[in-house]
Amino acid sequence: MSVPGRIVNDMFVQKLSSAEGQEKIAEFGGTFIRDRLREVAFSTKIVPPEQVTRADCQVSTMHDTLVKIVQLEPKSRAMSITFRGEPTARFIRAPRMEAAFFTISSEKFQKTEQELLAYDMPITKVIEENSVKDIQEVRDLTWLIHVEAACQAMQYEANGNAYVALSASQIQGAGVVEFSVRKGELARAAGTDDATVRPIQRPDLVNLYKMLDGRRLQAERILITEPDWDDILQWTVEDFGDRLQSETTVDGYKYNTLLGRAFVRTIKTDILRPGNIYCFTKPEFFGRFFILNNTKFYIDKVANLITFQAWEDIASCVANVASVKKLELYSGNANPNTGDQSLISNFIPVEEDALGALNNRVDQGIRFPVISQF
Repeated sequence: MSVPGRIVNDMFVQKLSSAEGQEKIAEFGGTFIRDRLREVAFSTKIVPPEQVTRADCQVSTMHDTLVKIVQLEPKSRAMSITFRGEPTARFIRAPRMEAAFFTISSEKFQKTEQELLAYDMPITKVIEENSVKDIQEVRDLTWLIHVEAACQAMQYEANGNAYVALSASQIQGAGVVEFSVRKGELARAAGTDDATVRPIQRPDLVNLYKMLDGRRLQAERILITEPDWDDILQWTVEDFGDRLQSETTVDGYKYNTLLGRAFVRTIKTDILRPGNIYCFTKPEFFGRFFILNNTKFYIDKVANLITFQAWEDIASCVANVASVKKLELYSGNANPNTGDQSLISNFIPVEEDALGALNNRVDQGIRFPVISQF
């Protein structure tokens, strides 16, 4: 039997009246946040988080922050030699990098005891919606910026100058040595470079997989937005076959893999813009994700003012920049530095303070039916 939110709020206020009650509520809040964060963030579905403590970290020599040293395997090779030959000598050296920790915090929520009791919605729901979801959105935002930077770092022309996703004419004449961003078939065939996101085709995914499979790596998982995923439902019987086409028409696509690779879908189109699809290797070939200690939750009551806040300390890094490839379903260059400024919105996520969708307009008086009292 569910407990009404008003009763939950009343019990919540009573618990805050003692130090023991505050400690128990903070402990419950921390546990709840830790579980939900790992469930909803798409970044941790690509790279599972690792729990670390202060003993596992080092102090950076460059700034006042803890870091986690990530080591990469050393380079090696074999060679054929004659019976009297000697192999080439190599002094072993494994590269390493620092993953710096930073804090993601919710806002510091405040509410008076009297106003809290006026709500039918329980305070735990407020904690879930306003703390947990906000923290995991910023986690995904910062991680995706690192992923995009890794893709752009692998873009080179024959003369070594950097560029971003090329159009069809540029690809034919540039003498490409290395690239990590590929245009979709319909985007390459477009007559103009515009911001229109075109439906994904089956060969687009196959060619995206081949960008990793051809580098002694293996494509393992793709990250895609729900709008781009919806376009897959438009694939015809030539793409799906008779049996799968009939299933998809009734139940949608209900399998865990697509063309042999797992996928992660997200509705956070303000972070991952539609038209951008990423393909990753297994986590051990890609990067690391660390959480320092546990997610923290603070709550206090001074007089009749209740304050609560949640935060976590994390570090993420892309150690192998060749382990992620990108598919763009729009024509043109969306690079924020050198590309067409009208296309920037196809890649750049929104600012942190603008994350989340604004759907209801009750504060602006837009609701139906509208009843006025005089």
